Amino acid sequence: MGYPGYPPGGPYPPRPSPWPWILGALVVVAALAVGVIAAGIFVVTQRDKNTEAATVPPPSAQTIAATNAPPEAAVDPQAAAFATLRARADSDRPFVSANLSERWVPQISAKRTGLVAPDVDGRVVTWTNTEILAQHQRLRQQYPGTRLIWSDEWNTFDLRGWWVTLAGATFAEPDSANAWCDAMAISADECFAKLVSDSRGPAGTTKYR
Repeated sequence: MGYPGYPPGGPYPPRPSPWPWILGALVVVAALAVGVIAAGIFVVTQRDKNTEAATVPPPSAQTIAATNAPPEAAVDPQAAAFATLRARADSDRPFVSANLSERWVPQISAKRTGLVAPDVDGRVVTWTNTEILAQHQRLRQQYPGTRLIWSDEWNTFDLRGWWVTLAGATFAEPDSANAWCDAMAISADECFAKLVSDSRGPAGTTKYR
């Protein structure tokens, strides 16, 4: 017996829905799209890295050497000042021998390390190599012709280890050298007449004001 409203033989089985296939296809397409985008990003990133690496120059030999060089040792300012004083006295010696020795000159400073004494401005100083060098440089700028000697190298000094600054003016007798000190208004403790020589002894080679 048939069923009302259907052809003989009963109802047809329902047709399967196409939506699962469509959704599956969409998922596959979306996955492929994500994969393509990810691959594109990876390629662009690698290209940028390669371009950056190609444009950055390799480090130079100087840069490599500076990077690998050991740290420089700290410079001792006292040792450096002593070396400068020593070099200055050495370079001044020919001038002193040719132009200042065997004549009366104004001695405008005599300092040694450890001495506690005033500077020309009245400031009391414990003298070090750096202080002695700084004062000599000031005097050298203030009085043209000024030179530096080391007392150990000249026979007319009986005290050892003194840096002595001499003005460049020379005179035939000591009173004129002391008059120069008066004219420059340098204190009597700092400036007085001195005869520098490596051929005679200390006696009679100093006259104070």
